[in-house]
Amino acid sequence: MFDFSFGDISVTRIVEMEMPMLGGTEFFPDWDPQAIERHKDWMVPRHFDPVSGKVVINIQAFLIRTPHHTILVDTCVGNHKPRNRDMFNDQVFPWMDNFRAAGVTPEDIDFVLCTHMHVDHVGWNTKLEDGRWVPTFPNAKYIFSRKELDFWMQQSEQDQMTRTGDYVADSVLPILEAKRELVVDMDHAIEDGLTLEPLPGHTPGMVGLNVTSGGEQAILCGDMMHHMIQCHIPDWSTVACADQSAARVTRKAFLDRYADRDVTIIPSHFPNPTAGFIIPSGDSFAFRYVNE
Repeated sequence: MFDFSFGDISVTRIVEMEMPMLGGTEFFPDWDPQAIERHKDWMVPRHFDPVSGKVVINIQAFLIRTPHHTILVDTCVGNHKPRNRDMFNDQVFPWMDNFRAAGVTPEDIDFVLCTHMHVDHVGWNTKLEDGRWVPTFPNAKYIFSRKELDFWMQQSEQDQMTRTGDYVADSVLPILEAKRELVVDMDHAIEDGLTLEPLPGHTPGMVGLNVTSGGEQAILCGDMMHHMIQCHIPDWSTVACADQSAARVTRKAFLDRYADRDVTIIPSHFPNPTAGFIIPSGDSFAFRYVNE
């Protein structure tokens, strides 16, 4: 667990796993070993394993505590979920132990925000209980952007989820059946100081979370970028992006908007400590961790 504070709002990282996970050439269609060569001084070994050729990915959730609410942002892969990818299939992660170690219980969560509905962001939405998938956080309202929910419901109904398995069936539908959803526009305000920020492209309805308190600001930006190389080379989208071109436009605009500003950026998948600042670097950008 790693804590950050912004005014009277705290953000705690709750990690499920961090490891070299995805082949660079597999994950980035534009991966260019020559382009990577000039970045190896900072990439190896923290962000890239040259032996396996895999980039390091961190899968984690974020616990946000305000004076009024306790909020969980994204819910990782989850346990006992049938998936078409071995690293996610029928796993038993210690994530819930890590969650409880933060001093909370599932009953304490007021809202669960899914920045988007990919397999590694909705898994702990539900748990297996007496052979049924039920909401893990029984008192929470689960916040889904309307555009995102509509898109993935259609993907599930049309059997378009063969790459990972239909996680909508076990991690989203039970929320709807229990009537625990809160379907919102992409600029919805959860409370003062917590406002959604539209970041479409990676998925049609992906949102970030803008945190403002006590004159300090942070943005949880979901999968707007998966890897630090995308600061240096913003043109690179991933195979997981529903619209690689739109993801590219959103990323470039975001980097332009927040470069050289005192705004803490918290991407979903950057390795420890995850949070940092966007800084100008030549005609592009770089990322400086908060502890650097």
